[in-house]
Amino acid sequence: MLVAMTVAAAVGSLLLASCAGKAPGYSASSPTEITCGCHDGATCYDETAALATKRGENADSAEELLYLSQCACFQGSMAGCNTLGHFAKDWTRACEHGDDVATSCTVTGFVYLHGVAVPRLNGRSFLHDPAASRAAFEKACAAGAAVACRNAH
Repeated sequence: MLVAMTVAAAVGSLLLASCAGKAPGYSASSPTEITCGCHDGATCYDETAALATKRGENADSAEELLYLSQCACFQGSMAGCNTLGHFAKDWTRACEHGDDVATSCTVTGFVYLHGVAVPRLNGRSFLHDPAASRAAFEKACAAGAAVACRNAH
């Protein structure tokens, strides 16, 4: 049986699910539901840092970096919460200002597609917003981000 719980009052629709029979990642049918494959905050944070080092912060790694940093934060890693807060805030601001549009707007699309809940100390939370997600993906697609084009529907 899948167990789901609300992880933040600020983003009440963002759910964290246990791994019981579910593949790790975001749910295809409910984009704000996340199943964490790493089982503690430190491991999730280490995976986030390793991915960022190996592949960088770009349109192709954006969703996986968001997923791993959310899992780290949800499972008690303050470093994960800091990374998540800065990742979402900085890339969303860059998209709004037209900086590095292919990457920044792809990240922004995923931020609004999945919603981002962080403790207040670590920054702003972002609600699930399909219209904002679609608009960001469309901007990124126009700037050449293929992953954004696949998500701009």
